[in-house]
Amino acid sequence: MKSNTFLSEVTWKVTSAAVLMLLITGSSILAGCNKKSSIAETAPVGERLTGYVNEVAQPESTGSNNGYFWSLYREGGSGNITFGNAGNFAISYSNVNDIVGGKGWNPGSARTIGYNVGALSGSYNFVGIYGWTTSPLIEYYVAEMGNVTGGTYVNNVSSDGHSYSFYKQQRVNAPSIIGTATFWQYKDTWGGSGTGSNRSVNMANHINNWRNTGGQGFGSYNYQILALEAWGNKSGYINATVW
Repeated sequence: MKSNTFLSEVTWKVTSAAVLMLLITGSSILAGCNKKSSIAETAPVGERLTGYVNEVAQPESTGSNNGYFWSLYREGGSGNITFGNAGNFAISYSNVNDIVGGKGWNPGSARTIGYNVGALSGSYNFVGIYGWTTSPLIEYYVAEMGNVTGGTYVNNVSSDGHSYSFYKQQRVNAPSIIGTATFWQYKDTWGGSGTGSNRSVNMANHINNWRNTGGQGFGSYNYQILALEAWGNKSGYINATVW
C-alpha cells in the first residue's frame, strides 16, 4: 500500500507539472498573438505628400466634356465634379483625405493656358496646372493659389509677371498614373493668384526650365488640367473655367 501511495503521489506531481507547463506555454502563445494583432491594428497611416497617396482610394475617374478632358481622384470623404459650358467645371468635396480634379487636355502641351477661378470656398492646398508625363514618369504642378513646396529647391523661373520657386522631389513606390512606381515631382509655386479675373500660365516657360534644370528631363505628355487639390480632411468648393 505504501508503494502504491508513493507511485500515486509521483504520478499526480508529474501530471500537475505538465498541466502547469501547458498553461504557461498557452498563455505565452496567446500573449504573442495579441501583441501581433495590436501592432497590426495600430499601424500608422502614411504621411501625406503632394500627389497621389498609397491608401484605400476611389479609382481615378476620367472622361471628356465639351471637347475637354477631365479627371477626378478622391480618397476618403465625399466629392463630385460637374460641368458647365466649354471648359467650365465645379468640384465640391467634404472631409476628404485627398482629392485632385479638374479639366483640361489629354495629351497636354507647352501651351499658354487661360483660366478664371470664379468661386473658391472652404479649405484647399493647391489650385493651378497639374499634369503627368511618361518616359520619364513625372508629376508636375504650377501652383497659382496655395503652394506645393517640399523637396529640394532648384531655382526660380519668371513667367507671366511672377517669380515661381521650383522644387523637385522623388516619390518611391508611390501610386501614379501607371500604378505603383518611383518617379519625380516638379513643383513650381507662386500662389498669389485670386478669384474672378482672367489669368494665364505660359507652360513653355515652366517646361523649358524643368527640362533644362530638373535633372530628369521631361517626358511625353499625358494629361494636363487646371486642378484643385485638397488633403487632410478638408471640405470646400471650386467653380472655374479653363481655356
